[in-house]
Amino acid sequence: MGEEQSLVKELILIIPASSHPLFRLALRFFFKTPTTFSLLILSALTPAEYKIKVITQKLIWLKSDFVPGALVGISCATSNSYEAYKIADRFRRAGSTVVLGGPHVSCFPDEALEHCDSLVIGEGESVWPSVIRDFENRSLKKIYRGQPLDDFFSPVYDYFLKVDPKILYRSGIMVSRGCKYHCEFCSQPLGGLRFIKLEQAVALIRRIKEKVREPFGWKPTIIFRDDNIFSSPAYAKRLFRELIPLNLSWIGNSSLDIAFDAEALSLARQSGCRGLFIGFETIYPQKLAKTSVKGISSTDDYLKAIRNIKAYGIKITGAFILGFDYYTHKDYLKLIAFLARARLYLISITILTPFPGSALYDRLKKEDRIINFDWRKYDSLQHVVFKPKNMSPFALAAWFLAVRAAALILSPGFLLPALWMISLYYLSYFLSFKLVGFLRGY
Repeated sequence: MGEEQSLVKELILIIPASSHPLFRLALRFFFKTPTTFSLLILSALTPAEYKIKVITQKLIWLKSDFVPGALVGISCATSNSYEAYKIADRFRRAGSTVVLGGPHVSCFPDEALEHCDSLVIGEGESVWPSVIRDFENRSLKKIYRGQPLDDFFSPVYDYFLKVDPKILYRSGIMVSRGCKYHCEFCSQPLGGLRFIKLEQAVALIRRIKEKVREPFGWKPTIIFRDDNIFSSPAYAKRLFRELIPLNLSWIGNSSLDIAFDAEALSLARQSGCRGLFIGFETIYPQKLAKTSVKGISSTDDYLKAIRNIKAYGIKITGAFILGFDYYTHKDYLKLIAFLARARLYLISITILTPFPGSALYDRLKKEDRIINFDWRKYDSLQHVVFKPKNMSPFALAAWFLAVRAAALILSPGFLLPALWMISLYYLSYFLSFKLVGFLRGY
C-alpha cells in the first residue's frame, strides 16, 4: 500500500472456495456457508474500531469487491491456494494490504510471498495483535511466526459472548485443538491437545440454546467442529454431563474408541448426540493404528463398534479413504461389500491425497510418486495426484466413482439428496474448469 494511501480501518477475512464451481453452485442453493470459528477468533483479536467483513466460499467475485486501503486476511489450505492467490493479487492491485495464513502457506512461504504483503506461519492468535499494530504503523514484516497458545480461547471469550448467537450456531463450536493421532495422510497439527475451559464452552452453547429458534419448534442442533470430540474421554464425559440439562441436539466428529466406552455413549446420548462422523479410513484397521482400543483388527470388530453406537440411537457417518498402497482391485469390491453390511447412515468416500505438511507428502515425493503439483487438484474428491502402488491413477479414479456411487445407494441419509446431487456432482467432475471460468468472476 503506497504512502499516499490513507489508512482505512477495515478488515476483510476470507476463506476462498475450493470445490468445483458447479458443485459450489449446487450446494449454495441448499446450504448457507457459515463463518468459521477460526475467523471469529481473529475478529475478536482485532480492535473494536475496525469494520470487519468475513467472506467464506464466495461463489462469484465482482470488481467492486476489491476495495483499496483495507487489511485483507486470507486463510489458505492447499486445495484453495490457487483461488487464494488470485484473490490476493486482485486486492493488492486494488491497493489493499494482504496477509496470508493457513497450513499451505506455512509449508510454502516463498510461493505465498509472491502474492501477499505479509505471511503468518503457524497459528495466528499469538501474532495477530502485532500484525494489526504493524499494519497501522506501515511497518508490516514479511513473515510472522505464530506459536501455539495453551489457552487460545480465554482472551476472546468475552467477544464470543457478544457475538450474535445465530452466527455461532451456524459456525459451530470448537472445544479443542490438536489430535491424539498422527496419521500419515494428515498435516501435523501445531502444539499438543488443548481444550477450551469447560465452563466457557457450556456458556456459549447455553446462549445458542436460549436465543436460536428453529422452524416447527425443532431443537437447535449444535455442530462440534473439533477433529475429535473424544480426544480426551475425561473432558468429553464432563462436557456431556453439562449438556444434559440443556435438552439440545448435537453432532460431531469422534474416534472409534467411543464405541467401547458404554459410559461415554450413554452420556453422549443423554446430552443430545444424534450423529457422529467417524474416520474408519480403511477396511484393514490393523494397518492403521487409529484407536486407543486394543483388539480392533478386522471389519468384524468395526461391525461390533457400529452396533454398540447404534444401540444408543446415534447415527454414524463413516469415512473411508481410497488409494492406500496395500489396496488392490479386489479390495475395493470388499469395501463395497463391507459398506453393505455396515448399514451406516451416511458414508464419506475420499481419495488419498498427499497434502503438504503430511508425512505422506514427504514419503511420496521422496519416492517420486507425486504426479501433479497443481494445487487445484488436491481436493480429495475428483483427482488422483499420485501413482498408486497396485493400479494406475485412472483405475483409482474409476474405483472412486464406483465406490462413491455405491455409498450413495447404501446410505439411508443420502437417498433423497442423491437424486439431485449425484447428477450435478458427476457433471462437475467431467467438465473442465475453463468451461465454467465465468463463474469465478475473474
